[in-house]
This record gives sequence, C-alpha cells and structure tokens, in this order.
Amino acid sequence: MEIELSPEFRADVLKKIEKREFNERTGVHCSDLIYCLNKQALRALYPQPTKDSDLLLYSLGWSTQRWLTGQDQDEPEKEVDGIKVTLDAIHDGCPFELKCTFQSSSKPIEENMHWIRQIMAQCKVSDSTDAYLTRFEVMGNWKSVFGKKEEKSLPENSKPTLTAYHLVFTQNEIDFNWEWLKQRSAIYLNVRDTKELAPKVLAVPSGQDWECHWCSYRGNKCQL
Repeated sequence: MEIELSPEFRADVLKKIEKREFNERTGVHCSDLIYCLNKQALRALYPQPTKDSDLLLYSLGWSTQRWLTGQDQDEPEKEVDGIKVTLDAIHDGCPFELKCTFQSSSKPIEENMHWIRQIMAQCKVSDSTDAYLTRFEVMGNWKSVFGKKEEKSLPENSKPTLTAYHLVFTQNEIDFNWEWLKQRSAIYLNVRDTKELAPKVLAVPSGQDWECHWCSYRGNKCQL
C-alpha cells in the first residue's frame, strides 16, 4: 500500500469550493455596514486572495447551515433604501439566521451585537418583528478542553452544541437600527468613492475594536 500527500488534489478541492461559494458582490450589503466601514471599503477597492484557512473556516458555516436548514442556497436577496440584505432561511414566516462559531456556548448572545444588528436588518426587509437564530458552537462550552479533569468527560461539557433562540424586537428597535445602517451606508460609499478612510470612531462600531486586531489591512492600507 502506498499513501502520499497530494497537494494538487487539495488545491483542486479548495478551488472548487471557492468557485462555488464566492460571488462578486455589487452595491451596498448589510454586512458591509455592521463591521468596520474602512475594512469593507478596502476589500472592495483592494481585493486580497482568499486564504486557505479562511476558506475552510467559512466552509464550516456553509455546511452547517445547509445541514440544519435542508436548503442548498440562501434566500433571495432583498434591497431597501439601497441596502441589500440576504436571509439564510425562513422559519414560520420569520428570518432565520444560522451562525457557526468557536465562541463558548456560555457567552451571552447579546454580546454579539453585530449579529443582532444583522438580524434586525433582516426583520426590516421582511416586515417582521420576530426572528430565529441558531448558534452552532463547535467547541461547546470549552470545558472538554480547558475544564477541570473531572469536568472534561461530563455529558453537559461535550462538543459541539447547538443553541436556538427566538428573538422579538420592537418596531422602534428595528427602525432605529435601520437608520443607523443608512447613516453608515453614506459613510461607506464616501470611503469607497474617495478612497479616503473615515475616522475610526465612525468606521468601527462601538465595542468592535477587536476587528482592528485581525484586520489584514492594518498597518498597510489603514494606519488608524
């Protein structure tokens, strides 16, 4: 028996995934606005090759979404006020967003404000105040890895795990979030059109400074 690594086969598999899953985005998408505006504009102005690690990480989300919904595609894109919003799926007539993450299942969902803003945008374009969210936690609560010795094998500390939520917003919350997105859309378009970065206080949403740490444009195209 002979077994050998095949970098050519590996490259072919990744190339097919990228070709199937990545589409050229036009206009202004909700996801451009809930993260750093400068980073999103720089991605449009100066595209970078997709790293293998990123492609494989995205694949976790694509595969779990399709498994949990039974659908092989997102819902059709919707556009309101020049902002495009795409729903993962629909459940009981309401937006259904699916997330796959390495964050702990014990982390309060409210701390993921970028997710909440995205879901409220989905409610806006769907004329709904209700939404559903699943969080597929690859590492569970992490205690199977970093817990005490006697905790690691307990059933409640196994991995992966799935947490499901029903979210109910007020119409005022949805409208306020949409106005926030429209204001950010104007800033984003200005950065994209002029190639002049917005001040960090405007570009990065409150509580999302972690974006700068992981940004591939930091110290290169962005000096903020």
